[in-house]
Amino acid sequence: MVQKVDPLNVKALDNVTENVSRFDVSRAKLSPSEFRHFADLIYHHAGIRISPDKRTMLESRLNKRLFALKIHSFKQYADYLKADMSGRELTEFTNAITTNKTEFFREAYHFEVLKKDIVARHRSDSVFIWSAACASGEEPYSIAMICDELQQELPGFEGKVLATDIDTQRLAMCESGRYEKERASEIPIQFRHQYITFSDNPNDDTFEMADVLRRQIKFRQHNLIHFSDKFGIQFHYIFLRNVLFYFPSATGEKVVRSLLSQLQPGGLIFVGLTETLNNMELGIEQVGTSVYKKVAAKGYGDG
Repeated sequence: MVQKVDPLNVKALDNVTENVSRFDVSRAKLSPSEFRHFADLIYHHAGIRISPDKRTMLESRLNKRLFALKIHSFKQYADYLKADMSGRELTEFTNAITTNKTEFFREAYHFEVLKKDIVARHRSDSVFIWSAACASGEEPYSIAMICDELQQELPGFEGKVLATDIDTQRLAMCESGRYEKERASEIPIQFRHQYITFSDNPNDDTFEMADVLRRQIKFRQHNLIHFSDKFGIQFHYIFLRNVLFYFPSATGEKVVRSLLSQLQPGGLIFVGLTETLNNMELGIEQVGTSVYKKVAAKGYGDG
């Protein structure tokens, strides 16, 4: 259900910009106190810790919201966020901050592990794979290519992918299945020929993912620190890569515990190659570089 905006707050939103006749395109400056305000807001909403050395990054990304709303200052923007009871601008605020670059088959070793483990243990099973914090979709589409290739080789095998992210704009991009043409070089050539289609329009610099891949993936908005949000599935594999560095260590451990509660005993969880779970007591064992197997069937709370 779409949440309605309280009429009083609609008036408050109008008051924020009522005196703005022309937006000054020069970039607004983020003061230390304003930085702390917005850093606290994203931490409480998404669990993401932004250190003071990221102030310029935060200023740059939030200036895009000021421009879109024709707001002059970060003080006005803070007031706008507070007045917007619909939550729509909080979503835009979060989207602006959490944008993260990635690529197809990033850290390719993990996809080799996935393929070998499926062949060894699940060659005739229906397998559920969760790409958590999927950004703009490169990871789940890479997983789907592996799964579709195996479905052609292994009778009885079926791969199903859940891809989630907090960023609604990125999820819309994921669902479209369209990417810039130069990104195709990230995809192994055998998959390139089979799973992507370039436009015949010379003015269209994109390619499109095959329908067979898009049918394998379900995209959903999900906040990793909403620990009570469960999908009712025990996954065989979970990808949580290059995400934990956003969180303070205690929050990161809660996120991992929440995901492990949705991983089958014997299932694998992948983190980024520069990340480790070895400093956490989680009922897991390391079976590869940044790859861990769940060996305990209980002991995972909701964080």
